[in-house]
Amino acid sequence: MELQVFNIDGKAIRKIQVPDDIYGVEMNGPVLHMVVKAYQANRRQGTHATKTKAMVSGGGKKPFKQKGSGGARQGSTRNPHMPGGGESHGPQPRDYRQYTPKKTRQLALKIALSDKARHGKLFVVDDFAIAKYSTKHVLKVLSSLKTKKALLTDERKDDVLYKSARNIHGATAVLPSELNAESVLRYENLIISETALTTLQQRFEENKRESV
Repeated sequence: MELQVFNIDGKAIRKIQVPDDIYGVEMNGPVLHMVVKAYQANRRQGTHATKTKAMVSGGGKKPFKQKGSGGARQGSTRNPHMPGGGESHGPQPRDYRQYTPKKTRQLALKIALSDKARHGKLFVVDDFAIAKYSTKHVLKVLSSLKTKKALLTDERKDDVLYKSARNIHGATAVLPSELNAESVLRYENLIISETALTTLQQRFEENKRESV
């Protein structure tokens, strides 16, 4: 499979060959749904909590006598149906984490990358050419590629690209090692440098060797 390489001015400069087993994978909705759902569930803190009958204060004695009031008998003001009482069957702290096999996560990422490539939403740039923090520079790159919302990926050790893109609504930057199916699908376009493309391919190859 071939991908077009652009410069930061949006001009096509050459084409490169990329593996079909990464960028030419057929769509598989159930796999994507399972993996993305797991990523979203794993971000949940699960610290929500309500007070039960045993946790609220008060209610040490019977509110009123058993008979003669004309109303229903009550044993405690802490009961769920009483004002200020405890919550019945309310949410309690829990772990929402879902486990998905590594091979499945890798497959989902390949499906997401292939979907972007198939629909012309995967842009390869030779170099972002950014040496200092500059939101204006990143906006220029997005404008040159005729896109406003995108996930940018480059293999660099500093945070220049990330900090330059974080103030742009609908755009952010991550390392190729941090790419996953959920992050790729969250943004309309994916803009990746050639160095990041190589790093990503090496990541897939290493995972393949580990599974053998």
